[in-house]
Amino acid sequence: MAWALGGVGCGGKQVPQHSGYKGKKPTPWTKAKAIELDEELKAKVSGELDYGTYKRAKWFSLTPPGPGSVALDFEFVPGGDAEIDVAFEVLDPNNKVIVRADAEAEDTTEQKKQRSFEVEDGTYLIHVYLEGRMDAADFDLKLAYTRGERKWKSDFPNQVPYPDELPAVPPFDDTPASAPTPKCGVPGKPKCPKRCGTPGAPPCKPPPPPEDKCGVPGKPPCAMPPLAAAITNVDPDPAGARITIAAGTADGVDNGMSGKVTGVKNSSFRTSGCTAQRCNAVVKAAVDDVRSSGEVVIQRK
Repeated sequence: MAWALGGVGCGGKQVPQHSGYKGKKPTPWTKAKAIELDEELKAKVSGELDYGTYKRAKWFSLTPPGPGSVALDFEFVPGGDAEIDVAFEVLDPNNKVIVRADAEAEDTTEQKKQRSFEVEDGTYLIHVYLEGRMDAADFDLKLAYTRGERKWKSDFPNQVPYPDELPAVPPFDDTPASAPTPKCGVPGKPKCPKRCGTPGAPPCKPPPPPEDKCGVPGKPPCAMPPLAAAITNVDPDPAGARITIAAGTADGVDNGMSGKVTGVKNSSFRTSGCTAQRCNAVVKAAVDDVRSSGEVVIQRK
């Protein structure tokens, strides 16, 4: 295993200052080594990595025979006594990383790593690389491919027949335009009537009187809609039941307004003793019936 050696201080190892790749703009993935599967659909490749001698990474390509899955077993042997990590990643045909084993993985620095991934048609890239500038290692990469079911893909609209030839339609409507037929004011037609209110014409009809409205100056106030309110207290009364209603003058309810207990027959009443928040009333109905209802409807004026 070759190492990049140099003098630092008293004979120490020199840390490489390059990127680990040869050339100014290296593109090693364009020269990836193809992996060939054997009759058992398995393969094994080996390699040697040395950051100091510009052998930081190895690239391999795999073109599976169809959809399926690939089991990947990776093992490396460090080129020295120091604890190092050899990482790898798998890229799909769209160059998207789908498998990664690097310093952020749980099995980092472990010399044996396993991964599996699903494949479709196309070529996949496998990138094996060193993460430290002082690292060197030998590695073995084993692959096992398992066939899978090919996903159904629609060929629509390839099988749809073309329509028959359609008649040509001019881009502009070539139908001759017909002039509108005059109704009055032209030879052979009666004179057009004069507008009302003009000299020689009858006077215009007066506008209809406005409808009576409420709530405007000179008109009575509009009636308020009925109000539903809760019964907050029920006490016996010689006439039936005395109730307290949770509505008052702040809600538009005042003394003398008529109401009825919801769902109880013969339960009409008149409000009395109204304050801003509540009113009282006496109902000619059974106490239990009033309590069961718990609500009144008041006709506000």
